[in-house]
Amino acid sequence: MSSRVKTLKQQLAQLDERISVAWQQEQNAAIEHVRQVMNFFNLVPNQLRVDRRGTYNTKPLQMKYQDPVTGATWSGRGRAPSWIRNRSYNDFLVKPSDDAESD
Repeated sequence: MSSRVKTLKQQLAQLDERISVAWQQEQNAAIEHVRQVMNFFNLVPNQLRVDRRGTYNTKPLQMKYQDPVTGATWSGRGRAPSWIRNRSYNDFLVKPSDDAESD
């Protein structure tokens, strides 16, 4: 390979590195700007999601099952944790409180 090609490849590698650093700096600046705007207008990420179904009103899931040994909880959604797998789910049910029933 000629020395000119080697030189150009080295320059290309240096430029690629500079582009990567500049891209990261621009991305960090953009993220900070979005955070500032969201804080100023009291926006939450869910409000930014707009598609044909609109925005989603989500709330935290109530715990449905609790491990009496560790105190770990599970809402009943998703993959079952190891402490409840291959056992009767009824043995781990959490009794609803009076406050939850009044809602």
